[in-house]
Amino acid sequence: MRIGIEFNIFNSGYSRYGDKKYIKLKEHGFSCVDFNMANTDTALYTSPESDKLLLRERSLADEAGIEIYQAHGPWRSPPRDVTSEDRAERMDKMKRSIRAASLLGCKNWVIHPLMPCGADDMLTGNEKGTWDINLRFMKELLVTAKEYGVTICLENVPMAKFSMAKPAAILALVNEIGDESFRICLDTGHVAVFDDLTLSDEVRRLGDKIKVLHIHDNKCGKDLHLMPYFGIIDWKAFARALYDIGFDGVFSLETSVPANLPDALFEKSSIMLYEIADEIVNGRR
Repeated sequence: MRIGIEFNIFNSGYSRYGDKKYIKLKEHGFSCVDFNMANTDTALYTSPESDKLLLRERSLADEAGIEIYQAHGPWRSPPRDVTSEDRAERMDKMKRSIRAASLLGCKNWVIHPLMPCGADDMLTGNEKGTWDINLRFMKELLVTAKEYGVTICLENVPMAKFSMAKPAAILALVNEIGDESFRICLDTGHVAVFDDLTLSDEVRRLGDKIKVLHIHDNKCGKDLHLMPYFGIIDWKAFARALYDIGFDGVFSLETSVPANLPDALFEKSSIMLYEIADEIVNGRR
């Protein structure tokens, strides 16, 4: 199993390396990245030169032997999905993001479910409204994804009172849509915020519907995006579950070394983060 890491070209610690950032990733052990396109206020969405920027990043990654294996599409916090105008604006940016992923040579595109009735719809009895709007929205979005040869990977989220937060709800929507281009991003840390869920059980529940991973740890019921072993997850049990279901994708970290570390410490810490991931994937179980 290959090992990847989230990558933001605007504020990642790797930005200190300029055009050699992908080369440094490779030197530290990584072979893949999760390209962050969540913030729609960046030049990826606002600049007329965005296509040129994306194609240049793809070229730099290719030259370094790094695959842009997955990308994170638009996300806004707090979410703005309540009105039809909000959702139309989000649909437009998501379709543009899918096209951007294709320019990067990226085949897997991750998004969160919409929250049209708020992030606590279970308290207001609006679960059906959440489901119906997500179903219609994702079906429309899927047309664009298939046009560009991109797989939509719907991610479980950490909101305790949101009806589509848990992996079981994500799986239900994936099964309802029933298309090979609509699959699941299993976020390990988001599972860990729920006391009634066990990560290895969720892996086996989702099985071959898991297309990509977001790997990070959490504790205290909070979404802290900690490095593995800094929270509560049983990583050996998780690795066994991945092998049991035959997962052959990328072990993609959605955590990173603090960008403000001095150069020498940043390099040592990034290598250590890779080695932690490698121990989970390839260590003795």
